[in-house]
Amino acid sequence: MSTDHGATARRVGFLELFFDLVFVFAVTQLVSLLHGDHSAAGWGRASLMMWLVWWAWSQYTWSGNAIDLDRRSTRLWMLVASGAMLGAAAAIPTAFDDMGEWFALPYAGMRLLGLALYWLGQHDTTYRAALRLYLPIASVGPVLVLAGGLVDDGARVALWAAALAVDVVSVLAAGRREFHVDPGHFAERHGLIVIIALGESVIATGATASDVGLDRDVMILLATAFVAVAALWWSYFDWVHHAAEARLVSESDHRRRGHLARDLFTLGHLPIVAGTVVFAAAIEEGLVHPTVSMEPFAVTALAVGPALYLAGFVIGNARATGHLLWTRLAGLVVVVSFALFAGPRSNAIVSTAGVAVAIVAIAAIEGVTRSSPHRASSVAAHG
Repeated sequence: MSTDHGATARRVGFLELFFDLVFVFAVTQLVSLLHGDHSAAGWGRASLMMWLVWWAWSQYTWSGNAIDLDRRSTRLWMLVASGAMLGAAAAIPTAFDDMGEWFALPYAGMRLLGLALYWLGQHDTTYRAALRLYLPIASVGPVLVLAGGLVDDGARVALWAAALAVDVVSVLAAGRREFHVDPGHFAERHGLIVIIALGESVIATGATASDVGLDRDVMILLATAFVAVAALWWSYFDWVHHAAEARLVSESDHRRRGHLARDLFTLGHLPIVAGTVVFAAAIEEGLVHPTVSMEPFAVTALAVGPALYLAGFVIGNARATGHLLWTRLAGLVVVVSFALFAGPRSNAIVSTAGVAVAIVAIAAIEGVTRSSPHRASSVAAHG
């Protein structure tokens, strides 16, 4: 792990790993929410829920990067927050139904507790000045989520969408102040959440294969999907993870580093994680009928999932270096085109295989052009 210009590098602690385990369940529930409603409104509600889950995790990632998590009192409150998030995650599939309060109450409590820990655990005067601007705005979001959980579905969506808008405003306002970011710890936390999302996709597809009954076609599709997920893992951890951390380390100005951490990780990793969730939903749908033409929802998910995943890298690299990742941009176009063309005309095995080949090709081409993590880090750091 890289150090911050001579400072002692932090490592992700066991408490943070335990906290992240709750998000394995939350991500699984997001897939269930997608399966429950294939309409455009269903996609919109799933996207809104993805944001709420992601923002909760991001909030604790920023605070965990800045405060001492080894204090016993902080550990205790972090465990309380984990339990609250577990309750919220359990209610995700029904959060837009009549039982919205079962999601909103623990979720809002967990978010507000995290903001309190952020303030109480940080004593640096510069950092506290930034928090004085950020915390009052950030506190409005969870209150709106709580209010949304207590009203009917139409008003609930409006209030939760307003919470999303407030979250965006809070992070943009915070950019006017100076947040000190430990690059190694911050990059490691985001690498772990990508692992969690990819791991959830493996678990979800394996469980679905077992539920529908194992036969030759199911096993072929399961193996093909695993190749695609393994290639997604490779496309992140072969060089992107190292390059992103190196770029953060190379920025010596604390305010610009905070902006870069926000854009490259907090915002830039959202489509990466969301894409993994959507891809898992596509494979689960395909496993039900692996040898027939894919349903419109599965076709859309098969195109959108990998496209979001690849777009996250393209956007992040453009922000970090000012350059486009042309291989990934071209791969994104190929994946979307193939999925939309082949999905309705062929079966899930063929469609998934084509997507897998495209992702493997991206990893292979980049493996030739970027011969080592060190070289990749140099490219990302200097554009």
